[in-house]
Amino acid sequence: MLNLFALTNNPAKRIVRFSLSNPVQIDLTRYIKEQEVAFDEAGQEIEFDGKYKPDQGEVLYIDNYDDIDDLQAAVENPLALDEVEPTEEFFNEIKALFTGYVTPGGHIRVLLQNFDRRKIISTNGLSIFHSANVYRKIEGIGLTVDYKLTATLEEGLLKFFSFHAARQIFDLSEYYKVATDDDVRDFAASAIIQAVSTERLLELSDSWVRRKISLIQQSGILQNVPINEMRAVAIEFNIPFNTVVFGAAEVITVPDNKSDLKKLLRFLDEDYYKSPLSKTNFITNSKRIAGDRD
Repeated sequence: MLNLFALTNNPAKRIVRFSLSNPVQIDLTRYIKEQEVAFDEAGQEIEFDGKYKPDQGEVLYIDNYDDIDDLQAAVENPLALDEVEPTEEFFNEIKALFTGYVTPGGHIRVLLQNFDRRKIISTNGLSIFHSANVYRKIEGIGLTVDYKLTATLEEGLLKFFSFHAARQIFDLSEYYKVATDDDVRDFAASAIIQAVSTERLLELSDSWVRRKISLIQQSGILQNVPINEMRAVAIEFNIPFNTVVFGAAEVITVPDNKSDLKKLLRFLDEDYYKSPLSKTNFITNSKRIAGDRD
């Protein structure tokens, strides 16, 4: 049967395990194995280069990925790990759930799910569930295990469908390319972007800007999130976010100064979030309160 582990942002307890009852472990094993079958049904495998967006039935892969957190060792020796602390503070440090097993060939296969705060069943308030025709109170903190896998890792072969989801778990910075001049021009020519001039954007595009443009293009956020939703979040975080009506469509205007450009790109790369505990806005790469000086 499969064990369940958490990969956290806490360097002192990077990997911890859940202590599961036998019935839960049986249900978890069945549930995850079904997800593994669905994940493996993807057809063509495409080597990840930081640019290609997989179509339906395609999966991205990175060969020789360095398992720096040693997830495989956790699967191999679960009892060596500390247990998850049953507190909301600790659950907020979890960035992925994972499990795994030894294959018939003697390899360890790790199965991972992205995890965010929306999957926490909090003790802050009254949480109830339906059982035996009535609703009962949930005693203690809990979580929801997602219905699909984010990634698999076996013998250094990392597979995933969504780059954006995978990089919430793994550091993939060395595996993607910074945007070239042509990539910057493509970004400027996007149907929902309007730059003062492409040449001016190229002038402002240092390595940081090019890296962010590459990540934004790979995530597909400009195509998938409506501008009105972007604007609402930008207002909350006090991010420069201006739009104009161009033809029949509303488009985002790209700032022509480096400071505001970087704030906009960092926002579009989703480096901002709100702490559900303190209701404080943070920048994810440093956990500084948003609005502090760069």
